[in-house]
Amino acid sequence: MSEDLILKVKNLNVELGREQVLEGLDFDLREKEILVILGPNGAGKSVLLRTLLGLLPFKGEISWRKNTHIGYVPEEFTVSKNLPLSVKEFFEFKQVGPSEIFQSFKWVGIEASLKFLEKRLGTLSSGQLRRTLIAWVLADTPDVILLDEPMVGIDIHGRETIYDSLVRLWQEKNQAIILVSHEIGEVCKKADKILALNKRKLFYGLPQNVITPQNLAKIYGASIYL
Repeated sequence: MSEDLILKVKNLNVELGREQVLEGLDFDLREKEILVILGPNGAGKSVLLRTLLGLLPFKGEISWRKNTHIGYVPEEFTVSKNLPLSVKEFFEFKQVGPSEIFQSFKWVGIEASLKFLEKRLGTLSSGQLRRTLIAWVLADTPDVILLDEPMVGIDIHGRETIYDSLVRLWQEKNQAIILVSHEIGEVCKKADKILALNKRKLFYGLPQNVITPQNLAKIYGASIYL
C-alpha cells in the first residue's frame, strides 16, 4: 500500500439474506481526499459504510492502513427521552477535555455553554442531536470520517456551516472523508472523487466527469437537471 493510501477496496461483494447487495466494487481512498457516494435508495450505500467498518460479512478485499482511526456518523441515531445521559457524559466516552468538546461544537455551529452540556441527550431537538453526534465524532480528530446522510434534520444554514467545517478540518488535519449524500449540488463541488453505485459501481472518478445529466439519468433512472 502506497504511503498516502488509506483504504483500498477490491472486488467487494456483500450478500444479506440471500440478496446480493454489493457486487464487484473497487475503489480507494487517499489522504486529504473527500469521496462522495451517490446512488438511489436501496443502492447499498449504507451497507457499504457498515461493511467498511467491519460490521457486515463480505467477500473480497478491504485494506485499511494500519492504525487508522475512523469516525462514523450513521444515518439514524435516536435516543430515548428517559436516558439518564447528559451531553457532557456522552463526550466523556471519548476521553477528551473541555477545550476539545467546545471546539468540536464550534465546528458544527453550536456555541456550547455549560448549561447545554448538562442537558440530557434525549431532550435535544433532532437538529441539535444530529449536530451533537457529528461534534462527538469530530472531538478526537479521526483520520477518516464516514458520514451517512449526516445532515438529516439540519437546516440549510446549518448544513453549510458543517460542510465548511469538514472541509477546513480536511485541509488542516489531513483527514479523509467518505460521505453518503443525496445532495448533488454543493456536496459534489467539495468532492475530490465521486463513487456512484447501484449495488455495483456505475461511475467512479472526478466530479466533473461523473456529474453530468446523462450519468445522473443512469444513476437515478430519471432525468435530473443541475
